[in-house]
Amino acid sequence: MMKRNLLALSLALVLALALCACGGSEDGKLAGGTWTESPEAIENMASFTDSYRAEDITGPIPADWTLPEGFTVGEKTRVEVCGDQILVGEFNDQGVMEGFTVSTYADGELTTIYEFKSGVVRSWQRFFSPDGTKLVAVWAKDADAPEWNVTLVDLTTGGESQLELPEMTFTSVNKETGQEETKTAEFLLPKWQDDTHLVVTGCPKEFNDDVKPITYVYTLPAA
Repeated sequence: MMKRNLLALSLALVLALALCACGGSEDGKLAGGTWTESPEAIENMASFTDSYRAEDITGPIPADWTLPEGFTVGEKTRVEVCGDQILVGEFNDQGVMEGFTVSTYADGELTTIYEFKSGVVRSWQRFFSPDGTKLVAVWAKDADAPEWNVTLVDLTTGGESQLELPEMTFTSVNKETGQEETKTAEFLLPKWQDDTHLVVTGCPKEFNDDVKPITYVYTLPAA
């Protein structure tokens, strides 16, 4: 009996270490919400997509922070600050990050509270919810042939919840035939509406004013 208990304990420790290595646990607590289709007014695709982008992908870092020695921010370092939390990740020429780290700042020290290592992330997306208790990551295993996923993270626990997306299709006009075509979304744009509502829009790979994206609002489950 003792051997069985020791084996069970060992397996539990291995699983716990594996979850820590991935940067969070699959607690699913944020995945039990509801989706509602909510078309946004679209004057043109450029202004529409810009509304999802971070205004400054390299900061700014608060002027009164004294960052630890060795902490550097380069031209291709994605930085997003929310309260005492800072998200940092390096991106390539295509604006893609292979993961990122979230830390809290206090008295010149940074303490890591979460690491995202599931896949590639677009550097220009907005991550933190307004109150800083959650973040959203739209990611794929492969940037060249992406199948996009949406993960919500509870930063108070480090728990991850992968959302089951609604069917997202959009209508475009074939320029050669003039006929309307319905396609599955090839790209996802996320942004927080407020602390309990997340906006996710499915778009084509090539943006143009003839395309009609589809937008859903995800309402997080009640705490």
